[in-house]
Amino acid sequence: MAHKTKIGRRVGGWLYLHRSGVDFLPAEEAERLAQVVAQHPDTPWNLCKISKDKVSLLHYEDFEISGFPALLHSITFDLATQTSKAIDYSKRENPPILHRKELLLPEDAPNIPMYAALTKAAEDAGLFAKPAGIGTRKAWNKRIADAGLKLEGHQLLTSR
Repeated sequence: MAHKTKIGRRVGGWLYLHRSGVDFLPAEEAERLAQVVAQHPDTPWNLCKISKDKVSLLHYEDFEISGFPALLHSITFDLATQTSKAIDYSKRENPPILHRKELLLPEDAPNIPMYAALTKAAEDAGLFAKPAGIGTRKAWNKRIADAGLKLEGHQLLTSR
């Protein structure tokens, strides 16, 4: 019997998955993703978001380097209407950011321990205690600073 690899994070009918995990997608979701990638072959992406009727290709900055990377671009394709909507966040002062990167990777990804350690440090510091308002760069950086911390790579260090 084949080993089933746990991949990505399911939230509200969506599967969020890093590009490194696409080979582990169930056939139906893999087909939906392949259709969108074929429609948008020049779109850079490192994360996908898949539901029954929509697929988004998301491009985050320096996924491997940044502890909480900012979203640069997104394109969402509606499979029913065959239309897409693109958003460029790269010039915005306050783009959405990504938390809990380890949950978006296949279970055997080598960076999971480092990403999980950053998430645990953020949890231990109470940074996720009130999840409302932490989805953008400015709010997240303020929360880190208000806790007396600074982010360096994948470490939260005391700033005082």
